[in-house]
Amino acid sequence: MDNHCAPGTFGQWRNRYPMKIEHQPKRIVDIRRHLAGEEKALQEIYFEATRRSNSRDYTSEQVERWVAKHADLAEWTSRLAKTKPFVAIIDRRPIAFGELEPNGHVDFFHCHPDWEGRGAGSELVRAITAEALKLGLKTLHAEVSVTAEPFFTKQGFLTVEVRIPIICGAPAKQYIMRKDIE
Repeated sequence: MDNHCAPGTFGQWRNRYPMKIEHQPKRIVDIRRHLAGEEKALQEIYFEATRRSNSRDYTSEQVERWVAKHADLAEWTSRLAKTKPFVAIIDRRPIAFGELEPNGHVDFFHCHPDWEGRGAGSELVRAITAEALKLGLKTLHAEVSVTAEPFFTKQGFLTVEVRIPIICGAPAKQYIMRKDIE
């Protein structure tokens, strides 16, 4: 009789197949507003997130069009100076960022693919939500990629509409999402 699942035999099984569990130390994520001089780092996060993460759900042609649209560092720098995005920092290095517009629109929310799923995006949403509440806003809304939709859903956003607009000359499915924050 095979006893590997019999009551009281877990210890015997465990000794035959030892488990090795490695724990990475939890890194502290700091959230702050964009600082002058880190434009290139945020642009690289955008490029990496677009090329590596969005390429799971969109064509290489679409992805490269989106990257090309924001390749001019001077224009990128000007945008960041105006929007003053929130930036997630680990070990003094930017790893993610997101913008909050005065009307509650969340835009340009990107996390470096090496840091996805480690809490930086959730911390950014918390910071953006706190700022929105300070501004007296009651809702947040965003146009979200297919890639980012599961993350935003996990953060409490609800899909209001699914559409396929033309972005940089090519159709691209996106989710119109909203979150009540009051």
